[in-house]
Amino acid sequence: MSPRPFQCPSMARALPGAVLLLALVTGCASTPPGTGGSGAGDLDPERPPHIDTQAGREEAARVAARVWALASSVRDMDSQLRFTFWSEQGALTLVGFVAENRGGRQGKPATDAAGTQSKVTAALVAAMKHPAREVSLTLRRSESSWQVDSSDFIQSFRPTGARTLPLRQGALSPRQTSDDIAAGIRELLGAVQVPTDGTVGVDLEARVRNGRMVGLELTRSHVIRSGRGHTLRQVSPHVATEVANLLLLYAPCTRERSIHLGLRLSHRGNATAASGGVEETRVDLAATTEDEGVALRLPQ
Repeated sequence: MSPRPFQCPSMARALPGAVLLLALVTGCASTPPGTGGSGAGDLDPERPPHIDTQAGREEAARVAARVWALASSVRDMDSQLRFTFWSEQGALTLVGFVAENRGGRQGKPATDAAGTQSKVTAALVAAMKHPAREVSLTLRRSESSWQVDSSDFIQSFRPTGARTLPLRQGALSPRQTSDDIAAGIRELLGAVQVPTDGTVGVDLEARVRNGRMVGLELTRSHVIRSGRGHTLRQVSPHVATEVANLLLLYAPCTRERSIHLGLRLSHRGNATAASGGVEETRVDLAATTEDEGVALRLPQ
């Protein structure tokens, strides 16, 4: 499928012929899955952190709430969601996300919001007590709850777009919500059709800058499993909500970043729509586009 740009519904009349341009990444370091790549200079792994403890705790609690917003919609038994954050001086920047074992038996809705968020917050706050590093959170789905495990790794370089001031620097724009972003994603995924009992892979590219999403494009859609018959299914709107919640985790940063998202969407049995979610992501440093022809203008 050829790339399909998204045009924000509110701009449909004002910019009928405009298209969303995806920033070309030239001369910039690519980021392997699970890391944020090399960024702004060397770090001293022995340098103690200087943080505002209260601000750091509040930052961790906000991130934990967004992690729960994403995880609460995932009901696949034994699935794993792995989030990799850069932690420095109380500020947290998402640099990697991987989902594994999706598509299994559906469990009960998870109801342990407070417990899960408390565990995520505690793990992130614990990492803040050490010099700058990556911290990996793995959430494992049981019948009706999530288990949270964490580990951290010392890195020599600060990842692209990493924040160093909690709450303020590159923080989320309050005027751009998950509903705004999800509406745009649903419009893009409206062009994707999944064969009955089949599977389709979808690639999205999003650009985020200083706490907001500034660009979005569907770059590829391809059939992984052809399924049966000739009936095609639309994509469930829940997929767009999950992607939007993930992008809200990626948005807080200090530079413009290009986020590649690889989705796997499947139809099963008598379901009316295909379901699935993001399996892997990659972060690149995006070239600045300074409004050159960009049609997508979500609330800022």
